[in-house]
Amino acid sequence: MMKRIATALVAAAMGASVLTVAAPALADTAPALSIESIKVTPDPVVIRGDDHVAVTATVETVSAEDVKIDFEPTGQGQPDCNPCPGAAKASTSDSPSKTWDRTIVLDRHDPDGKWIVYVEATDKDGKVVRAKSSFYVNIVKAHPHEGPRATRIAGFDASPEPVKKGRKLSLTGQLETARCYGDWWWDGDAYVVGGSRCSDDQRWHSWRQLGWQKIKVYFHRAHGGKWEYVDTIETNPDGTFYTKIPAYWSGTWKVVFEGSRGLYGSSATDYVKVVR
Repeated sequence: MMKRIATALVAAAMGASVLTVAAPALADTAPALSIESIKVTPDPVVIRGDDHVAVTATVETVSAEDVKIDFEPTGQGQPDCNPCPGAAKASTSDSPSKTWDRTIVLDRHDPDGKWIVYVEATDKDGKVVRAKSSFYVNIVKAHPHEGPRATRIAGFDASPEPVKKGRKLSLTGQLETARCYGDWWWDGDAYVVGGSRCSDDQRWHSWRQLGWQKIKVYFHRAHGGKWEYVDTIETNPDGTFYTKIPAYWSGTWKVVFEGSRGLYGSSATDYVKVVR
């Protein structure tokens, strides 16, 4: 009798196992709605003079049927992107994964500094998910150079952009002074008044390199703080300067010529984003 019971139990267990294996599989469900990534190009946005720069936000989603992308500055002032909020355009795809993009055009009348990109994605059932990212706008303001003592720092560049954290940036540029203004002209060491040097030779109505001058380097972090002194370098005989400095934070680099021998001071800036 005990042997029959044991046999019956084994048979029952085998039957249960067979039933478990033979059970029909559940139907595949659609992947959940999600925002996979947000990328802004270019970043940073550098606007010089009357430049109009197109800024594009590209968003990767899963199972989204509609996406809205808004651009908003964090500083003072309002953008004139007419308007910034708006629906994004989707890529042509039958898969759940899609790419969406929206482009605005910024110029020198828009706020500089940090901007936020807000993304809102909706699926076919009305479910909504949101995400945000940021980018930076650097408006390079032109300052007039006036008088015979005017100077400028031409072609200032902090590179590469972006740079990996801890890697060194190269800071380059050239310090120049006005060759001629009215009847003042630069003789290579000081300004001289009078004579016909300016009117006789038109090339003097331009700029001349300014060598052996001290240039101070400052840095301002992107997320607040104040200008921090970094280093002092000297221009070469042709007015050029070069140095390498490690970068740890995103922010703005500034080089300053404070003026000397009756020359006015001048400065230049460049924003660099630091990535990991």
